[in-house]
Amino acid sequence: MNEEAPVLRWSQGRLENASSCPMCHAGSRYQVGDAQDNMVPQDDHWSVWRCAACDSRWLDPRPDNVSLPAAYDFDYITHDAPATQARAGWLTSLINGYLKYRFNLSGPAPSAWGVPFFFALPPLRLKLDYYGRHVRPIPGGKLLDVGCGNGAFVSIASAMGWSAEGVDPDAEAIAACELRGIPVTHGFVHDLPSIKKSSYWDVVTMSHCLEHVADPSALLSEAFTMLVPGGHLWIALPNPAAVGARAYGMDWESIDAPRHLVLPSKKALIRACRDTGFDVVTARRRGAHTARLYRRSAEIARGRGKRGFRYSPLAGTLLSLISDLLATFTTRYADEMVILARKPRATLP
Repeated sequence: MNEEAPVLRWSQGRLENASSCPMCHAGSRYQVGDAQDNMVPQDDHWSVWRCAACDSRWLDPRPDNVSLPAAYDFDYITHDAPATQARAGWLTSLINGYLKYRFNLSGPAPSAWGVPFFFALPPLRLKLDYYGRHVRPIPGGKLLDVGCGNGAFVSIASAMGWSAEGVDPDAEAIAACELRGIPVTHGFVHDLPSIKKSSYWDVVTMSHCLEHVADPSALLSEAFTMLVPGGHLWIALPNPAAVGARAYGMDWESIDAPRHLVLPSKKALIRACRDTGFDVVTARRRGAHTARLYRRSAEIARGRGKRGFRYSPLAGTLLSLISDLLATFTTRYADEMVILARKPRATLP
């Protein structure tokens, strides 16, 4: 008589197996660590695996679709209202001047000196390019932010001139959007109106969204279908080859188990975009971006009883400076990976 396989569980529900790589589906792998939730004190432990073929990382086992929402059942970052803009000062005027030049984004007292100022400081210029998600606005162009959270970027994109909307499955994030009159759909991409699911959007953006889904390739395919010919997909997510990942290991905040189900490697994500049909796929340099991430990672390590200079504020500052300098010149070791992919333009008959 055959015995039923035991049901895998975690503290909030059921688990499911993910024995093959979610990115390339290879079965050859090895375990790189044992992770715990960085946000909520729990006794759950999560096995993090590395693909021997494409270098992506993922959780196995992982929460199933029914129990995964419980991993967000706390004051998650997407529930908060966006930070208010700082008062105008000389630096704010320089920033607004550059953003007006780069993205047609109006702000108080923009200074034309912002353009030469930030071109002379590449780490900060790249940070501002990221703020606008690297795509110049198209008059009347349509932009969808997938996993829009509190709608902060939808508001920014609207101020740039985009006809912008968001979609998010989190009810509290949707409430934050609706409170501020931001056009948003509650649910997933497949919950959008039919007309908006095929050749509709000029740009689709996914900021820290792809790592939260069990099947990234399926989401890439949905984005491809939604874009008009020549449209762009913008993706940002943690880079498993980052300086921070190497320095902090399982204490690196971007491990974020069990919410981050898979961290694709750069080569795996670029290949997945191309396999989906995108014809131009490029990685964008990130510039300055690690200061808060490293402070938080060090706090996580200290909270788990780890001591020593490696986890001190001074070490974190030095490491952040090194990391940001590297991220100014190369995409390989940045803690945040940014990919811009273009859907092929329509061909003439």
